[in-house]
Amino acid sequence: MTSDRKKIYEHIKILRQDQDNRSLIRLGLTYSLLFLLWLGFAYLPMWSWSVLIPFMGIVQYYIVISGHEAVHKTLCAHSKSNEFFGVFGQALVGVNFHAYRLQHIDHHRCSSNKEDPDAHIYMKVMSVRAGIPRFLYLVFGTFIEILIKIRQKGSGGYGTDRKVKKDIAHLMKRDSYLVILAQLSLMFISYACIGGLPISFGLPLWFEFGAGLVWSYAIVWIIPLFCVTVFLNRCRIVIEHGLALHIAKQTEDFGGPRIPTIDLEPNPIERLVFAPFLFNYHCAHHLFMSVPHYHLPELHRLLQEHQFSGHHRIDEGYIGALRRAMAAT
Repeated sequence: MTSDRKKIYEHIKILRQDQDNRSLIRLGLTYSLLFLLWLGFAYLPMWSWSVLIPFMGIVQYYIVISGHEAVHKTLCAHSKSNEFFGVFGQALVGVNFHAYRLQHIDHHRCSSNKEDPDAHIYMKVMSVRAGIPRFLYLVFGTFIEILIKIRQKGSGGYGTDRKVKKDIAHLMKRDSYLVILAQLSLMFISYACIGGLPISFGLPLWFEFGAGLVWSYAIVWIIPLFCVTVFLNRCRIVIEHGLALHIAKQTEDFGGPRIPTIDLEPNPIERLVFAPFLFNYHCAHHLFMSVPHYHLPELHRLLQEHQFSGHHRIDEGYIGALRRAMAAT
C-alpha cells in the first residue's frame, strides 16, 4: 500500500470512529412534524388533506431512511439509542427492523445484481422499454414493490434466505409483534384525528366504528406511506443502482462496489425531499458503509480528491438523474 493510499485509509478510519448524536436533532424535528401533521388532520378542513398527505409521506420517508442509518449502527453514537430509534421508527412504517438489517447487509454483500434483494426494484424498472412505458411502470409498479416489501420486511419479514442465529430470530419475532402493535396504535391515532366515515350508512355501530378505523388509518397513514414514501424510495433506488448499472455497462473502468452506485449533486429542494441523512452520497456509503452519514460529504471530497477507484458521481440532481434513467437505452 502506497503512503498516499495509507493516509486515505487513516483519514477514513478517523471518520468512521468519530460518531456523535447530532441525528437526535433531526429525529426530534421529524417526530415533532409528525405530531403537527396529526394535529393538522384533526383541526384543519378536509380540503387541506391534499397538502397534508404528501407532507406526511415525506415525514414517513425520513423515518424510513433513519432506519437505514440505524441498520448500519450510525444513527446514534450510543448503541441502545441507535437500536431504540431503529426498532421504533421502522415499526411505525411497518418494517421488521432486524429482518431489514439482515436483508440490507445482504444487499451490501452480494456479488452481483442477480443476488441483490433490492434488484427487483431497479432491474425490473430498467428492463421496461424506455420512455413513457418505463415511467408508467415506475409509478404503478410501486404497488407490486409494496407486496414484495411486506414479505421481506413486514411483520413476518424473513430478511434473508441464509440461516438466522437464534438470538436474531428472537429479535425478529419481537419486532413482528411491535410492527402489529404499532399499526394498531396508528389506527386509533388516525381515528382520533379524523373520526369515522364521512357519512353514516345506518349500519350497526360496531361495523361503522370498524369501517371508520380502516378509513381514517388509510387516509392519515397508509395512503401517504404507499403512494409517497414508497415511491420516493423507489425513485431513489432506481437512480442510485439502476442508472448506475446502466452507466457501468457503458464505462469499461467503472469498478468499485460490486453493486454499481453513484453519488449525486442535488439542489437544496431535492436534497430535502429525496436525500435525508445525506443519502445522495450513496457511492461513498457503499464503499465505506460504516462511516456515519454526517461525514459522507468529507468522505466524498476525499475520494474525489484522490480519484479513489470505484468512486463515481454525476453532476446531476435527482430529477435530472431520474429523467436520464427513464430515457436510458
